[in-house]
Amino acid sequence: MQTLTALLWIASISYVRPKVATEYKDLIIKLHNDYRKQQGASNMNLLEWDDKLANEAETWVLRCAFEHNNTKDMEGRGENLAFHAKLANEELIMDSMKTWYDEINSYNYAGKACFASCHYTQIVWAKTRKVGCAINTCARLRNSGWSGTANFFACWYYPKGNDMSEYPYDKGAACSTCLKGQTCNDQLCAGEGQEECVDKEPAMCPNWSAMGQCTSNRPYMIKSCRLSCKFCQGQQKTEDCKDIWPTPGNCASWKSTCQSNKSFMMVNCKKTCGLC
Repeated sequence: MQTLTALLWIASISYVRPKVATEYKDLIIKLHNDYRKQQGASNMNLLEWDDKLANEAETWVLRCAFEHNNTKDMEGRGENLAFHAKLANEELIMDSMKTWYDEINSYNYAGKACFASCHYTQIVWAKTRKVGCAINTCARLRNSGWSGTANFFACWYYPKGNDMSEYPYDKGAACSTCLKGQTCNDQLCAGEGQEECVDKEPAMCPNWSAMGQCTSNRPYMIKSCRLSCKFCQGQQKTEDCKDIWPTPGNCASWKSTCQSNKSFMMVNCKKTCGLC
């Protein structure tokens, strides 16, 4: 029987006490980072073990249901699942990891979206920094299509990958585009580092920020509008308080619209409206 996998994204109950895969964490980390080093990536982060993610994965495999977690608790986390009827622990881990990674054979980097290769892309998602896994033996693994005993393996990732609008990693010389402050550890970017403080969509970010998108659409804005949303490390909460509309006197004459036309005035007439 081949290792079976699934990638979707669901809820909690309990059966046999599972096992956080902490005693196998060195193997799990090594397998992940070895695969990550093979991508020819310039910005691939070194993956590290996280006990909190492992405990969350443990809670999930305890349910003995072969399904992904779509609850609010999983926001920001990715996951890979696998099971096998016979393989246990170390063999299960190695076989599952290989099965997930072998999806590279059907992945099209140029197309970005992972489709049938989403286990693979989560393993090699450059921005992911942490992983935690758990194993459980289930007398019956619901939703698996298998009626006998099965060993259920799950890994949780943070930050999650598989944003269909992004490449899983940037191609280039190893560590050539690590974040400022990171070091190169055996071809992988190590340490927290500091994101470049820029707006990737400078024409739109100030308006989106004024409309409250920094809060209501935070995941996207963190990626695209770090400067306007003041998400940058060490960025001051108050920038230069000034009107930027090019025609002198216009902001003063428009002051009565500071609230009714706030999205425009927040960008162009901050000082006049007292919005900074």
